[in-house]
Amino acid sequence: MKGSIMLKILEFLEGRAIDQVDFFHAVLASGYGAGMSKIDYKFHQIQKDRERKEFLTWDVREKKRKLKLFIAKMKRDGLIAEVEGRGYKLLPKGKTKMKILQNKLPGRDYKKEKQDQVIIISFDIPEKLRHKRNWLREVIKNLGFKMIHQSVWIGKTKIPKELINDLDDLKILEYIEIFEVTKGGTLRKL
Repeated sequence: MKGSIMLKILEFLEGRAIDQVDFFHAVLASGYGAGMSKIDYKFHQIQKDRERKEFLTWDVREKKRKLKLFIAKMKRDGLIAEVEGRGYKLLPKGKTKMKILQNKLPGRDYKKEKQDQVIIISFDIPEKLRHKRNWLREVIKNLGFKMIHQSVWIGKTKIPKELINDLDDLKILEYIEIFEVTKGGTLRKL
C-alpha cells in the first residue's frame, strides 16, 4: 500500500527516541526497496539485541554491586583492609576466620551407595550458619540427590553414617529431617 512506510515512520516518531533510532537503523540495514515485513523483522532484531545488551550490562552491574557490599562487610568485620594502589590484604582476624572455615567443615565427598528406596532430605538451617548450609547442599548434591527446593532434596542414595556423625559434630543435625519413602505414591518417576 502506497504510503505505508511513511505511516510507519510517523507512528514511530510519535514513540520513544530509542525506537526512532532503531527504526531508522532497521530501514538503512534492510536495504533499498525493502518491504515493511523485512524492515519490521530487522527492527525487532535490533530491539532484541539492545535488550540483551541492557540486561547483560545490568547483570554485570548487579554482580559488581553485590561484590562491593561483600567486600565492605569483610572490611567492617576486620577481615581485610584496603592497601592503597594494591587492592586488599588479609588481616590477622581474616586469616583466623579462613583457618576456622577451612578446618571446621569436613570434606564434601562421601561414599555413594545406591538403594531402591527414595530418600528425602529436608533442612531449615538458620542464616547465621549459612556456610554449614552451603556445605550440606554440596555434600548431598555430590551424593547424587536432586534439588526439589533449595532445602528439599530427593534421591536413591544411602546416607553414609560418617555424614550423620559429621552433621552431629557440626551441631546442625537438629535442623535436618531425613525420610525414607517405602511406598512410591507419586514419586514413581525416580
